[in-house]
Amino acid sequence: MRPFGPAQAEASSPLFPGAAEAAPARNRVRLLAIGIFAVLLLLAGRAVQLAFSGDPLAAQSRASAASTLPRGDIVDRNGVLLATTVRAYALTATPSRVWDAPAIADALRGIFPDLDRATIIRRLTDTSRDLIYLRRGLTPDQRDRVHALGLAGIGFETEHHREYPQGASAGHVLGFTDVDLNALSGVERGLDAQIRAAGESGGAVRLSLDMRIQYALEEELDAAARAAGASGGAAIVLDGRTGETLALASWPVFNPNQAGQATEDQRRDRAAGDLHELGSTVKPFTVAIALQEGLTNPGELFDLARPLVIETSTIEDHEPHVGMSSLREILAHSSNVGAAQLALRTGGARQRAYLERLGLTSASGLELGRDQAPLAPQTRSRRDVAGVGFGYGIAATPATLAGAYTLFANNGQRVRPTLLALASDAAITRTQVFSPEVTRQVLTYMRATVTDGTGRAADVPGLMVAGKTGTAEKLTGADGYDESRNFSSFAGVFPANAPRYIIVLALDDTGEGAAGGMVAAPAVGRTLRRIAPMLGLRVEARAPTR
Repeated sequence: MRPFGPAQAEASSPLFPGAAEAAPARNRVRLLAIGIFAVLLLLAGRAVQLAFSGDPLAAQSRASAASTLPRGDIVDRNGVLLATTVRAYALTATPSRVWDAPAIADALRGIFPDLDRATIIRRLTDTSRDLIYLRRGLTPDQRDRVHALGLAGIGFETEHHREYPQGASAGHVLGFTDVDLNALSGVERGLDAQIRAAGESGGAVRLSLDMRIQYALEEELDAAARAAGASGGAAIVLDGRTGETLALASWPVFNPNQAGQATEDQRRDRAAGDLHELGSTVKPFTVAIALQEGLTNPGELFDLARPLVIETSTIEDHEPHVGMSSLREILAHSSNVGAAQLALRTGGARQRAYLERLGLTSASGLELGRDQAPLAPQTRSRRDVAGVGFGYGIAATPATLAGAYTLFANNGQRVRPTLLALASDAAITRTQVFSPEVTRQVLTYMRATVTDGTGRAADVPGLMVAGKTGTAEKLTGADGYDESRNFSSFAGVFPANAPRYIIVLALDDTGEGAAGGMVAAPAVGRTLRRIAPMLGLRVEARAPTR
């Protein structure tokens, strides 16, 4: 007898197939339900995560959009925004979709009156073009007004536009770009790679400018240029110890937001792009070279009463000196005869070597689109050497001259000017030109120029200004120098007892008799009274005039 024989036979019989498959089917259903439930739980959890933390893909998209700005911001040393990139719109047209070009041109001129009707009609009917640009740099408001017209074939493209929030202030320093944000001038061009890198990283380029000082310098330069009837002007303020440019101004001004509307003369950078013979602002270097080389000493006296004849040329002073004069008086009263005598003792080779160390044969180093190198030809005669000694035969920019004057703030070491804000521990390259003793000696002569000599109008009580006036007649080609046209300037260092800051202010095409002491020095004095408190320096009240 077989145990369970009949029952076993029933279970395995093909007559009852459902009995064998019921259990696996139920298991598959259970597994499917569990899987669906797990997926729903995951989706619910993801929804909660997104609700509270935001979409990381969206964040990545925003970060990517921010990192693709074509140009980064430019700020001053205190974080004041000077240039930024904003969203703008381009007005476009698809000629094949334009049905009534004259009507569209009239409608657009209602919003943009300066559009030329005939030109717009011609371009709208040029079906050989798939897309044309009618206007760049539209504001959101202008875009909305055009959009509301519902013009067939008219559209928009999103683009970027460069904006300068400070308007005309520091316009020559900043420069400008074209509509495609290609740099054309100023630091926009000189620091183009760094500004683009800042746009990629979402950062900003920090300049050394202090806009408070910039405003004051621009206002005083404007007033001085107008009062003197000048055709142009330039001014610069440096931290002489670091070379950082605190303010750089050129006159007349222009607004980089409307660069296309400015004339070429207005856009011209006179601080780092214009060359002029420096005049008597070179004389402190002539005296310092003679002292450094042991060719004179502070006790020597010079006979300046008679003109100095060299070859076929006569060198004379504007006001003849009576009696014997010291080095102090040569500078204080700006003697051409005295400076020429010292230059002749120096000789052409040594003079040239010092000019190179002073930076007066190379560009200033400012990070601008145009940084003009000086015109300093080799001297070929004793007359040439003497002329360079009192500032003729060598032409440089005001920025280059200011760079040379930094040696008075560094015990005889020159530093290169820069428009970039430097870290407090930044390494600064210095070029030794004169010894500390010679530098301090010449600085006392420059102080006497302001207290007792040609630069008295630059004196500011309590500020201890030292400096030198300069007046150079302008060369007018074959006719030689024109006495009725002057380049008038003042170069100064302050405070003289602890020299740190450099200022150079120059006015071009001032009239006959408009010497540097008469037109440039007073403007420097007014500027220093305004900016001294910004630099933490104390200015005393001026004693009443009797």
